[in-house]
Amino acid sequence: MRIGIDFGTTRTVVAAAVDGRYPVAVFETPRGFAEFVPGLAVRGRGELALGWEAAAGISAESQTIIRSIKREAGGRLPDERLRDLGIDRTALELTTEYLVFLRRMLLERSNLELDELEPLETMVAVPANASTSQRYLTVEAFRRAGFQVLGLINEPTAAAIEYAHNHLSTLGKRSPKRYVVVYDLGGGTFDTSAVSLVDRRFDLIASEGIGRLGGEDFDAVILDLALDSAGIDARSLTPVRRAHLLEICREAKEALGPSNRKLSLDFGAAIEGLDLVTLEMAAVNEACMPLVTRTLELLERILAGVAEHGHDPTNTRELGGVYLVGGGTAFPLVGKVLRERYKRKVLIAPQPHAATAVGLAIAADPEAHIFVREAVTRHFGVWREGEAGRNKIFDPIISKGSLPEEDGLSVERRYRPVHAVGHLRFLECSEIDATGQPRGDMTPWGDILFPYDAALVERADLASIPLDQRLGDGEVEIVERYGYGRDGAIWVSIENATRGYSRRYVLGQPGSVAAA
Repeated sequence: MRIGIDFGTTRTVVAAAVDGRYPVAVFETPRGFAEFVPGLAVRGRGELALGWEAAAGISAESQTIIRSIKREAGGRLPDERLRDLGIDRTALELTTEYLVFLRRMLLERSNLELDELEPLETMVAVPANASTSQRYLTVEAFRRAGFQVLGLINEPTAAAIEYAHNHLSTLGKRSPKRYVVVYDLGGGTFDTSAVSLVDRRFDLIASEGIGRLGGEDFDAVILDLALDSAGIDARSLTPVRRAHLLEICREAKEALGPSNRKLSLDFGAAIEGLDLVTLEMAAVNEACMPLVTRTLELLERILAGVAEHGHDPTNTRELGGVYLVGGGTAFPLVGKVLRERYKRKVLIAPQPHAATAVGLAIAADPEAHIFVREAVTRHFGVWREGEAGRNKIFDPIISKGSLPEEDGLSVERRYRPVHAVGHLRFLECSEIDATGQPRGDMTPWGDILFPYDAALVERADLASIPLDQRLGDGEVEIVERYGYGRDGAIWVSIENATRGYSRRYVLGQPGSVAAA
C-alpha cells in the first residue's frame, strides 16, 4: 500500500491510496478514535512517551513536555543534542523515535489494512520554506523508522493536488482556471504558494512562508491574555507548567465555533486551586489579528507575483481560488478575515487538517498520473573571501523561484582565485535585498576549506593557513559545480582544473558540510 504522511507541527495525518480512493487513517487512542497522532513528547518519571500516549500522560508531575517534535527538531542541525529540552537525544534521533512510534500505530492501531512484511511506500511533505537541514532530517528520519520514501513534496503543493482532485470536473482542458493559491496555516508554520493547474502538471511557481507562525503562536497569545486576566506572572511558570497551560489553550481554541463569544480555559488541571479563566472573543481576536495580518502580507505578495509566470493577476477567472488548509485555519478569525478580503474566491478544504496528507497519497498513486515540479523556495549562496581575507562577498548560486528539471538543477562557476585557500561559507536565506545581501530567515551551512594551491592538497590543517595568503604556484582555474535535487538536497564539487584534483561535498547532513 502507498500512503501519504503529513508530519505536522502539532499533529501527524496519514492518508492511503486504495483503488482510486484516498481515505484518512483513523487511530485507536486512549481518548477514542482520531484521524491524527499528536506530535507530542512527554517525559514523566519513566521513559519518554510519544503521540497519544504522551497526551494521556500530561500531568503536573511531568518533567518534560515537548509540544511539537517537528518544530523543535526542524529548527536545529540533525546531530544537535536536545539537552536544553530535558532529553538526551539528537534532533534526528527524536524525530526517528517518533516516526517509529507512528509506524507502530499504523500497523497495530489504525483502520488501514497493512502487512508488516510489506514496505510502507510513503510520500512525505515538508513546509515550502523548509531549509536543506529540515528536508534532510525529515527524509532520513522516515527511512530510519522503516518507511520507504517515494518522494518529498512541499506541503502547499500537496494541498493543491488535493484541491485539483476534488475539482476534476471543473478543471478540464477548456477550464480558465490556471492556478490555485494555497493558504496553509498549520500548527507551527505558515506557507502560501501559487501552484499551476495546467495539464495536471503541478508546478509550484511561487512560495512565501514564515517558519515560526502557526496555531502554537495563537495559543501563546491566548495564554498571555489568560495569565493577565488571572493575575499570574508568566515569569513564575516553569517550562513544563507553561507547556501544560499551552496545551489547555490549544484544546479550548480548537473547540471554538464561529458563533462563540467567549473562550473558557480550565487552568485548574495545571495549577491547583485556579478557577476557570474566561476570555472575551473580541479581545482574543484583537490580540491575534497581528498574526493574521502577517500571513495576509505574504498572500498578497504571492497573488501579485504570479504575473512573472505567465498568469494575469487581474483576471479572477484564472485563479481557481484561495484554498484554506491546515489546522490553524479552523480558528474562526482566519476564515472571517480572508472572506472579507477575497469573497467567494475563498475555498475551505473539506478536511483542512488532512488536505496535505490526501494530496500526498494522490501523488503517491501511480494511477493518478500526477506530475509535480516545484520551484526552489529559498535562496542558496556562499560567502567568499574578499581582499585582505574579509568575508564580505555574498555570491547567490541558486535563486528562489528557480524551477528544476526532471533531474534537478545544476550550476557551474569558473574563476581564477588569488588566495591559497578558498574559505566558502554556505548560506540559505528567504530573501535577498536590492544590494544582493541575504536577509530574512537565514540558515548557515558551515564552511568548506578548499586548497586552491596544489602545494596544500595534503594539508589537514587548512584552517591554520592565513586567509590572505596568496597562491604560490601561479594562476589556476577553479570550477565549482552545484547540484540541487528535487528533494532539496544540495551537493557541490570543487575542482582545480589547472592542476587536476577535486573534492565533492554534500550539504544538509550531520556535520553541516560533509566531504563525500
